[in-house]
Amino acid sequence: MADVVLGIDFGTSCTSAGALVGDRVELVRDNADPVIPTVVYVPDKGDVEIGRRALQRAASTPNRVVRSVKRVLGLHPTDELVRRYMAGTAVRVEAIGDRLAFKLAGKEFAPEQLAAAVLVRVRDLAEARFGGRIKRCVVTMSAGTSGAYRDAISRAARIAQLEIVELVAEPIAGALAVGLHADAAARRLLVLDFGGGTFDASAVVQQGLKFSPVAACGDPLLGGDDLDDALAEAVAGAVHRQHRVDMHRDVVKWSELLLRCEVAKRALSGQREIRFAMPEAFAVKGRPQAIDVTLQREWAEERWAPLMQRAQVIIDETLRRAGWAHGDVDRVALIGGTSLVPLFQQLVAGQFGAERVVVSPDADLAVAIGASLLTARHAETPRHVPVLVTSARAPAP
Repeated sequence: MADVVLGIDFGTSCTSAGALVGDRVELVRDNADPVIPTVVYVPDKGDVEIGRRALQRAASTPNRVVRSVKRVLGLHPTDELVRRYMAGTAVRVEAIGDRLAFKLAGKEFAPEQLAAAVLVRVRDLAEARFGGRIKRCVVTMSAGTSGAYRDAISRAARIAQLEIVELVAEPIAGALAVGLHADAAARRLLVLDFGGGTFDASAVVQQGLKFSPVAACGDPLLGGDDLDDALAEAVAGAVHRQHRVDMHRDVVKWSELLLRCEVAKRALSGQREIRFAMPEAFAVKGRPQAIDVTLQREWAEERWAPLMQRAQVIIDETLRRAGWAHGDVDRVALIGGTSLVPLFQQLVAGQFGAERVVVSPDADLAVAIGASLLTARHAETPRHVPVLVTSARAPAP
């Protein structure tokens, strides 16, 4: 097969990738799933595990499972975001001079090495899918990403034996994926990327087939993971009030609770109420106790309201930086898996009008699809794609 350029959305909570086959985007799949958790499990012996299998390990061995490594890529150990990350993980993370080290199975891993392990898994799956060695890729990054992050993700790619031929802002890739380049229009776009670990807003001016970002703002600690945390804290709070048991003390049970809350969050996007069951969730006087309750969407939304207020702050700040009023925005594109949460969609529609909001049913894959479209410019025989005005280029090796 001809040289394949892979489009990769390396996300905080999940990673997706694809390539152009003819005029069609073909996504990389792991056991039929195109959404691959950005999770690494390091055993005492044997190979590391990546993705869904690694995520399942978090319920039993959370101290061997690294999640959301993207949050600390390129950061100095003294950064406040690093302190928060270290406080929220069961994995041992230490500062060694000016770098971070994850201590796993008696070894040290730099953040770039763990990110590279995810990229290797994606590359291997892609090579099996498309048949042949893959050496080049287009990688997306959050709006407003620092130069240190660009350097770090490029190092991770080199460890994975991949050359990044272009780094592109995630909101731009997402705008392409939802089809905003189909019309050679002159309009103002607001792209809201609500992923698993971050929330980014970008103001973009479209002139024909040319897209120019004019303002961006983001919250690196606001995403779907935080909605999971809010549900878990609420459930744990109820357990504490009724039984005087602190579920935080058992890191294994707490990890299981978080995983179950993620499933509940997804279910509540399509249902008004669900059954939430967790056998042997905690113990009272040595006797295992189960959680078995009905969760209503309205109850969950009350817990998520403060997080939506934080998203509102980012939207308002982005408009302020762009010098736009709400009425100046012609289209609002919602991308990222958390944008499928009804409460968030209601928030956006209430400000801009539902008729101006564009939501993809594959919102969690939108960035990967956009990155895959952009690979056309780097194929052996380059093809036309919309011209993007962005400084998000891969640094020289």
